[in-house]
Amino acid sequence: MYNTLFYRGPEPSHATRFPARRAKESLRGSMVALLPGFERPRIIYFESALEYAFLCLMLVRDDVHHIRDQPPAISYVGTDGRHARHVFDFLVTKTDGERIAVAIKPMQRVLKLNFASQLEAVSAAVTKSFADRVLLVTDQHIDREAAAEAARTLAWSRSSLTEVAA
Repeated sequence: MYNTLFYRGPEPSHATRFPARRAKESLRGSMVALLPGFERPRIIYFESALEYAFLCLMLVRDDVHHIRDQPPAISYVGTDGRHARHVFDFLVTKTDGERIAVAIKPMQRVLKLNFASQLEAVSAAVTKSFADRVLLVTDQHIDREAAAEAARTLAWSRSSLTEVAA
């Protein structure tokens, strides 16, 4: 009896918004990933080199069960009293069930935009049903060498997307 090989593409991203068109200073893209919380490989989008580095670091960890890119927006009242919405870059679920809403920004932009105080207002609006905690990741938190090594590990350990039909 012969086995038949066939290609089954990855699931689409579960993002609630998709990356804006490419900008001169940033990196936009997607990767196919398989985590224990995914039924099958899934497309995950990223909007910057910093998000890509973070994503690579998360995908090689044993304690990450699921990652959702661009989860649903959080409505909050800003420091100026106006109603606003914020979309986190990723919602990471660890194997112990902890959910972490992750905002990723270069430190220069965090300082320039006073993003930390904005994120405090967003954090106050985050419910426990959405995430257990909020995390701000900047370029000062990411080890570029470790991220490059994680990217190499992912490239070499990619499982085939070809399956055997029964």
